[in-house]
Amino acid sequence: MENQIVIIKADELRELISQSVSNAISQIPEKKEEEILLKRKDVAKIFSVSLVTISDWMKTGKLPFSRINSRIYFKRSEVLEVLSKKTKEKNR
Repeated sequence: MENQIVIIKADELRELISQSVSNAISQIPEKKEEEILLKRKDVAKIFSVSLVTISDWMKTGKLPFSRINSRIYFKRSEVLEVLSKKTKEKNR
């Protein structure tokens, strides 16, 4: 096969490059953010409440948590979701 010289317009070249870059980007897998785990003390600071209040919220199911052996952790995303709900209720 012989090398051929092909002449294309600058606009066509830009479009080809743009399509190629878009295709390459779309094939990159999305990286999920790692879930940040918080301790009871951290959650108490976020809500500006005592550790006793955090324990009460855990018992009543108002605040979801995870237990790893004897340690208790909270997913940051779930804590922020509860916080936004509490803020909305407060503003009503």
